Amino acid sequence: MNEGLISKRYAKALYLHAADLGEETLLYHRMQILSALLRQMPALSASLKSPMVAEETKLSLLKDATGSDAEPSYHDFIALIAANHRMGALLMIALSYQKIYRQKKNIHVVHLVSAKELPDDALERIRRLTEQITHGNVEFSNRIDPSIDGGFVLHLNDYRIDASVRGQLDQIDRQLKKFNKSII
Repeated sequence: MNEGLISKRYAKALYLHAADLGEETLLYHRMQILSALLRQMPALSASLKSPMVAEETKLSLLKDATGSDAEPSYHDFIALIAANHRMGALLMIALSYQKIYRQKKNIHVVHLVSAKELPDDALERIRRLTEQITHGNVEFSNRIDPSIDGGFVLHLNDYRIDASVRGQLDQIDRQLKKFNKSII
């Protein structure tokens, strides 16, 4: 079966279970921590996928990695995926849960990449404008990347607006190459 489909099904069931217990928001934050850990620590991910590591050890790793004060829904979830040998899909399940939670709570993810540091009031205006456009809440992050040479790149959910100097130069380069091919 498709791993993407499996992760979506587990995430949906997990969301419903957490919502029944009133823990969906707490679990959302726990899934953010878990997905960040699995991305930043390849050894943890490899240990969870390894058939050489005992299931009890994997459970212990997951409980220790995300904190000892975890919600009952998280413990139920970890036990279920361990019992069904789905530890390899853990990152995808955590990401799918976050996506489902955001959809249910009308939360939009905004990443702004700028060439230099922007003033706090400008960032706040961008965040407020995005909330007005989306009619929802916004999870906003800003990153500085001097390689874009100026301007900004705005990611809103699955949309990307590239208003950077680097992006415009790349576009001109592609057009010139296309034009040169049509001449020859």
